[in-house]
Amino acid sequence: MLVSLNWIRSLISCDAETDEISRKLTDRGLTVDAVTRHGEDTVLELDIPANRPDCLGHVGVAREIAAGFGLPAPTPETASPSADGNKMVEIDDLAGCPRFTASVVRGIKVTPSPRWVVDRLEACGLRSVNNVVDASNLVMLETGNPIHFYDLARVQGARLRVRRAEEGERLTTLDDIERELSADMLVIADGGRAVGLAGVMGGAETEIREDTVDVLVEAAYFDPQTVRRTARKLGMHTDASHRFERGADRNGVLAAQHLARRLLTDLAGGKPELELEDLHPEPPAAVQRTLRGSRVATLLGYRPEAAEIKKALEAVGLSPEEAEEGVWSTTIPSWRVDLLREADLVEEVARDLGYDRIPAMRGEPERLPIGSRQRAADQAEERARDLLAHLGFHEAVSYAMIGPGEDQAFVAAETPAPIPLSNPLAEPLSALRRSVLPGLLKALDRNIRRGTRDVRLFEIGHVFHDRSTGLPLEPARLAIVWSGASAPVHWSAPVPDVGLSDMAGVVEAVISGVTRNPAPPRDSQVGIDAFHPAISASWTADDAPVAWAGELHPAVRDRLDLPSGIFIAEIEIGKLAAGRPLPAQYRPIPRFPSPARDLSLVLDAGVRFADIRAAVESVPSPAPSAVDLIDRYAGAPLEEGQVSLTVRLSLHPTERTLTDEETEGYRAKVVQRLEQVGGIRLRD
Repeated sequence: MLVSLNWIRSLISCDAETDEISRKLTDRGLTVDAVTRHGEDTVLELDIPANRPDCLGHVGVAREIAAGFGLPAPTPETASPSADGNKMVEIDDLAGCPRFTASVVRGIKVTPSPRWVVDRLEACGLRSVNNVVDASNLVMLETGNPIHFYDLARVQGARLRVRRAEEGERLTTLDDIERELSADMLVIADGGRAVGLAGVMGGAETEIREDTVDVLVEAAYFDPQTVRRTARKLGMHTDASHRFERGADRNGVLAAQHLARRLLTDLAGGKPELELEDLHPEPPAAVQRTLRGSRVATLLGYRPEAAEIKKALEAVGLSPEEAEEGVWSTTIPSWRVDLLREADLVEEVARDLGYDRIPAMRGEPERLPIGSRQRAADQAEERARDLLAHLGFHEAVSYAMIGPGEDQAFVAAETPAPIPLSNPLAEPLSALRRSVLPGLLKALDRNIRRGTRDVRLFEIGHVFHDRSTGLPLEPARLAIVWSGASAPVHWSAPVPDVGLSDMAGVVEAVISGVTRNPAPPRDSQVGIDAFHPAISASWTADDAPVAWAGELHPAVRDRLDLPSGIFIAEIEIGKLAAGRPLPAQYRPIPRFPSPARDLSLVLDAGVRFADIRAAVESVPSPAPSAVDLIDRYAGAPLEEGQVSLTVRLSLHPTERTLTDEETEGYRAKVVQRLEQVGGIRLRD
């Protein structure tokens, strides 16, 4: 939305600089995307949240600026309705139109608008038409309440009726398009036909023309859902529907009427009749909301002073009254349709005091305020997202629906059959997925077909497993696909393509990052058809599989028409999140020499590096220790199935320098412990 700063200054006395106003609006949640000049005016381009329709007019924006700078809020003048009957309007559908006001201004003269009107409209992105049409746009842009002018001479019977359209009824709107209406659409009609789409656009037959003399002014409130349904069904999006769909101010129609009548007098020489009809059969009671200081502290993470809370509520017109100590009773203004619950009032306090006052807190769920706790699953997923993003992967989102048999190769044989949809959108979307990989591979395929060879994608989503009775199981899964280079291309050396060790490293990094524990031992048995049987790995924790990784099986690859060298992985992120993660620990950088000793070992078939690590970690060490694999060899003179591993033992003292005797003593204990493990011996 474009906002004229000159217009704002005409509503409130604010002499702050443009940069200061922009910063204040942005801090309060109305982001200023751009600042431009239009003649002698400054124009702010605001990003108005969908739940703040009150800021779709200059008065609403002026209220926010006034609240931010501690200034008096603008108080628009309102018209006074007449006491006698309904002579001009009849409402058949109160659900679609709870309030309708109408008045007449006679003796107007249609002419070009004065320069100041043209400049004001152009600054806000509208073109000038004539003084009367421009007056209606000025009212909408100032108050946020759209209005409509009818040529009274062309309104049959000089009366308006708010009703539902007749099925197949036709109406030519102001854009000269004849539209066929349906019975669920709300229209404004005169004695013989529909003359406007309520809240969307007026009709061409009663539009303001050069010979118009008398004007009927409409300012009404229309049900947002009714307006939205009509606009979408007809493919129309207008300035009026944009505001009514979000919820205009029901009580603001009298201010809109007053401004419209004044502008028609000042710009077109009209004379308003004294009668102003206001049909409002069922006015709603004032909305009351209670705010507890304890709730403010819970949601914000700090406890503002009572005076600060009261001042924040007063700044946005909530008229707080302290019902008891630390509890305020507030009255919600009619224009704040977004304030529905206590948490919304807490947000108003936060906006006024500044979001920068909310403390940045890191820690485990029990250490955070109750209102800030997240499910362990959410935290695990966020940790995985951060880690994968740092590793160069991009997140993708695919459909949870798949075609028949599309995921068969990606699940274990014992997995229940897919759950069919009773009313699928299309055959390729007829069942719920049991694996996230099929959708992610489609995204990889689209990238490859568009010339991108190096692709790294991941997706976190739910899969659906039938339980025959009741609702299905919906475990969370993390899927990864990787093709092309294993690292960023660099001129200094050729970069190899991704391999199993690369994908396995990513999987283990995710497991460790989520659980803050070392990844469980790796196994070469996967048991899922989509993984190459000789180039794959799996991980098991608590006797249950938690991850699978490997190259895409050639048969599956050929069926999907994909190139070779694609690696895939899937992780049971939900199972990883179920365990309580260890708190993050800090280990200072050693200030003393870190002695290291290398051991060359021969391993019989079936013995893994994980067995070596477990044995080393079971030996008491004189300082924090680490064991790393630095070399691997298989072949003669070793027997078939045997491998030779060179591991490095390193000690990282934090308090003093270790003696050679201590280091050698530790090495000897490790060798003794390794010799006790079957299938491991020192290489000759």
